[in-house]
Amino acid sequence: MKISASKWCLIFIYLVIAFPTGIFIAAVTMQILIKLFYFYLNGLSLNLSSIDYMKILKGSIAGGIIGAIGCWWIYYQHYKKNRSR
Repeated sequence: MKISASKWCLIFIYLVIAFPTGIFIAAVTMQILIKLFYFYLNGLSLNLSSIDYMKILKGSIAGGIIGAIGCWWIYYQHYKKNRSR
């Protein structure tokens, strides 16, 4: 099956949007779960405003774009290799 250039662009755009979003959600969820764990285990205060959301956002954008480019490149190389068969 041949994939057109516009579909490759759409796949790339999807990955560039989905990866940072997923990483941001996973990181914030992990921070909240850690806070809840310490709240129940040690009785520490549950202060969700102490989470640095901007730092998580910047890191997820940087890491997500790098991951998206890497996944897209691997997927594309695999497609090019198997296309000639």
